[in-house]
Amino acid sequence: MTDNKTENVENGQKQEEGGPPKLDPKTEAYLQELLKEKHILSTSAYPHASRLMQEEVQRTQQTGRMTKDTRYADVYRERPIKVTVKVSVPIKEHPKFNFVGKLLGPKGNSLKRLQEETMCKMSILGRGSMKDKVKEEELRKSLDPKFSHLSDDLHIEISALAPPAEAHARIAYALAEIRKFLIPDSNDDISMEQLREMENYLEPGGGGPDGEPPQKRPLLRPVRGGFRGDFWISYALVLNIVHAR
Repeated sequence: MTDNKTENVENGQKQEEGGPPKLDPKTEAYLQELLKEKHILSTSAYPHASRLMQEEVQRTQQTGRMTKDTRYADVYRERPIKVTVKVSVPIKEHPKFNFVGKLLGPKGNSLKRLQEETMCKMSILGRGSMKDKVKEEELRKSLDPKFSHLSDDLHIEISALAPPAEAHARIAYALAEIRKFLIPDSNDDISMEQLREMENYLEPGGGGPDGEPPQKRPLLRPVRGGFRGDFWISYALVLNIVHAR
């Protein structure tokens, strides 16, 4: 199950790829009010209102502004858009499997490589995303907007900032790759590769705390550059990868 969000990047608005936008004081106050009202609703018998409130909180956090009219993708000018997808982790179906560990890999290298290869920002969020459970519970109750995701189910947030066609192509590729990490198998190729990488760190001269991990064969990824022919070739290959699965 995925939850998709697509936002335009306004002219003159600077934002790092995948990074949360800065909130102006008015928007920050609006977000605080939303979180307080959401907390009240979550403890009452209004589940649908609570869900709608959470969606508004997420929109405000992702865009950095209060809700306005619907925005359109400008494919003519290839104006960059930020596409965000939330992917659920099947923790309820497989409660004993360590999905967070598999997603991160040794020293977080698996997730870092996934982000580099897909050119997407990925974050593990929701309940169970923090190693310190006591700290997680404290932050969940703090009503700090930065940690509101801790009230949600465990999920992965994937985002791409690029011209419309390329942004969606990156997301499609990222979804195909992330699915491999959501299969609860401790003996598959990914787990075996992570085990070899960990052994490499433990061996004398095999990397150490600041050493480089073993190099992984680069994967096919969408190219930068809008509507060039080579982009569409890569995009078609991405679609083939997705459909093959």
